[in-house]
Amino acid sequence: RDYWLPERWIAHNARLVPLRQLYVINHGGDAEVDRIAAGCNVIHLPRDEVTIDLTERRWALLSAQTNGLLAFYDRVICTDVDEFLVYLGDKPDLLAHLADKPMTGDALAPIGLNLIPVPAEDAADDAPLLARWPHALLNAKYTKPCIAAERVQYTTGGHGLRRGKFEIDPEIALLHLHYVTPDYAERMAARAQIVEDSRAANAASASPKEMPARYWINWARSDMIRDKELDMFRQAVPVDMAQAGTTLAAALTAAMRTKDRKTVIEPADMPKPPLRLEWPADRADAI
Repeated sequence: RDYWLPERWIAHNARLVPLRQLYVINHGGDAEVDRIAAGCNVIHLPRDEVTIDLTERRWALLSAQTNGLLAFYDRVICTDVDEFLVYLGDKPDLLAHLADKPMTGDALAPIGLNLIPVPAEDAADDAPLLARWPHALLNAKYTKPCIAAERVQYTTGGHGLRRGKFEIDPEIALLHLHYVTPDYAERMAARAQIVEDSRAANAASASPKEMPARYWINWARSDMIRDKELDMFRQAVPVDMAQAGTTLAAALTAAMRTKDRKTVIEPADMPKPPLRLEWPADRADAI
């Protein structure tokens, strides 16, 4: 029942490619999502219940979908609907940049930035999103190897690769809109209920599984996670936008780790205090 986000995700990406090149997974067959995604390639998945291993199943599917599409496309970009890619360089657009970008690994990761719900002064309610919420915090988790050039196996959540390598592209940002959606409170209340329903379904099953201690904690305790991000933002060191790409990409690359054939950006090895930036007003129409 996320409607605000897919409307904007489709409009944002349709600036670059025809609708038929946007593949939307409608998990549960919501008719309103079908309406919003009219003209896109819509894939329906059943959603009878939310199982403990749902996220693992989902990213196994997304890995396979990405790899299948790579038989027909030079690059496949895989994101959630609250993740928007923004090109920061001097070429005409992201596609032109990717056409010229030499690939040294299996995928590229944009610079992950969480938009922070700290409003700009005097921003009108109908102003572009980045004019209203220009503050962003560097985030390892959302520096996702989402631009695939070779076959990939995403880690759960898409935050890294299994048996694969990726590099950080300093000229692309991934903006995570999670905290600045207008229906944030309603979305989080619905997700907290989903977690409780999932726990109840597991407990009532014939063979209940052991629930992880932090099972879907970003949904179950969303206020705690949000407050932690806001506290990190208050401590963060500002980075000038003119040098942001190089500075932030270097910090992320320094925190890249490979363990047990899994490559991720390790949050524990990110700069302390964290790094943040303020989006310039003259580029507020990026999303």
